[in-house]
Formats: sequence, structure tokens, C-alpha cells
Amino acid sequence: MAEAITVNAYRRRLASAMAGGPPIAEAAYMAFGDGGHNADLTAITPSREQEALNHEVLRKPLIEVSQEDPFSITGRGLIEASELVGISISEAALVDANGEIIGIKNFAPKVKESDERYEVSIKLRF
Repeated sequence: MAEAITVNAYRRRLASAMAGGPPIAEAAYMAFGDGGHNADLTAITPSREQEALNHEVLRKPLIEVSQEDPFSITGRGLIEASELVGISISEAALVDANGEIIGIKNFAPKVKESDERYEVSIKLRF
């Protein structure tokens, strides 16, 4: 399974907040895209410098945010059966309440069919 990365822009916002800058917004959305894979259907390694998905096709409120251990958070997003039918989903991102990317996960493409619901979890380690 592909490992999610925390993007540097979020790390900079976190450091700024710890130094008395503006507070950071909570994780609130998951963005889904179809641009996270190569032509041979392998996942592209996401860059810590990314500020957006390669090709976002849907953004939805998270269905859950949890803290499974002291050094991580996990955000869960859901694509309903009627959404993105026929699209090859291969990238997802946790997005904060201000619309800024927190972390990204790329994976081999999964073609979304009309009778399927997809749940994607992104675990970010700190």
C-alpha cells in the first residue's frame, strides 16, 4: 500500500502557528483525482512540494478524522455509487477547512463502477 506524505506547505503553516502565527485549520475535506499514476498504471510518488492534486475531479467533506496513535491523524473520505462512474481514481488529498492541502496519497488507478462506493483513508504521520 502506498504511503501518504505530509506536504511542506502544511509543515510551514504548522511551524508558523507554533511561533505565534495564524492558527492552522482543521482537516475538513478529501480531494480525489485521476492524475496520480503513470502510463504503466503504477503510482506516481507524490512530491512534498505539491500544493494540489495532479488532476482533481471531486472534493467532499471528510466522513471522519481520527487519531489512532499520538503521532498521526487519519482522514476518511467516501465516493458514493453515483459519483465519478468510469473515472480511474489514483490520487487523494487531505484538505483543511481553508482549502489548503495537508497531505497526499497516490495509488494504482481504480476504475469506479456505478455499483461501488469507495472509501479512502489517508494516514499522515507527524
